Amino acid sequence: MAWATSALTQLAGAVALERRGRGEGIEEGSLTVDGPKLAVQTIPGLQSQLVCPGDVVSAEPGALRGRGVVERADGKLVATTCGVVEHVNKLLYVRPLKHRYAGSVGDVVVGRIVEVQTDRWAVEIGTAQLAYLHLGAIHLPGNVQRRRTDEDTLRIREFFDENDLISAEVQKVQESGELALQTRNSRYGKLQNGVLACVPSVYVRRQAQHLVNLPRVGVMVVLGNNGWVWVCAPPKVAGSGRQETINFSQMDVRYQKVHPDMRERISRVRNSVLCLVGYGLEVTPDSITFLYERSQKLQLQAWELLDTARCESAGLVESLVAATQSTEH
Repeated sequence: MAWATSALTQLAGAVALERRGRGEGIEEGSLTVDGPKLAVQTIPGLQSQLVCPGDVVSAEPGALRGRGVVERADGKLVATTCGVVEHVNKLLYVRPLKHRYAGSVGDVVVGRIVEVQTDRWAVEIGTAQLAYLHLGAIHLPGNVQRRRTDEDTLRIREFFDENDLISAEVQKVQESGELALQTRNSRYGKLQNGVLACVPSVYVRRQAQHLVNLPRVGVMVVLGNNGWVWVCAPPKVAGSGRQETINFSQMDVRYQKVHPDMRERISRVRNSVLCLVGYGLEVTPDSITFLYERSQKLQLQAWELLDTARCESAGLVESLVAATQSTEH
């Protein structure tokens, strides 16, 4: 992208990478191609190193190579795919920028019911194969704790039906890669009164909270680790808040008519998420709130957040870069 190149280059900082040459005039360890310098930029907000195939990602002795990394004849580790470099102790691997979500235990995901089977639901969450939510792993209305019976099996469509959007947690990852979901916590379940935004999963990291009420906005956001972000009107707490604790909250989620002001806020938050991803920024409650409030101060309409030229001319890009730079420092 051509916008704010110098600002982003300064934001990325100096990175110690070796580019593999594609012709004459390129020296080992140099980022110079026929005069102009190439800046290997990080993804602002992700604070990780962006690499391309052929880049030397590490020359430290004792580094263990993971997926996306091979060892060269001189002992240096070279990336084999485009992505961000991740370090886990001495293990070094490259996480692809665009790939299907794989899933891990404890992830909060947003999915769509695609098939109702005998005692479980098939759920599309963006993985290579469908995930499954079993009847025994759901939260019954009224927080009833009991065994599932044949009567529950006959009434399975009353809980979730085809095309229902749900939030769930990854309970188990099978050896085949199939994911088992659960919605036993009452915070999970059917999603209504909102809109869905689908982004690459790399932009949604593990966070302290994935089901967040944005206090200064008045909108609830479900940040799925699979890259599916649900933006909706905040659900009411059943029992006038008497069952609200730090780990449990019985939500009264039902269809209701959303007034125009709330619709505008939901649309602005949803477009803020897509705008952040368009500029390579991580999706967090803080970044969403900042972009939401900044766009209002710049008098940008909600739909204008999806227009790169309008965002650039209004100065939104410079504000994002400056805010990200101050956060990283």
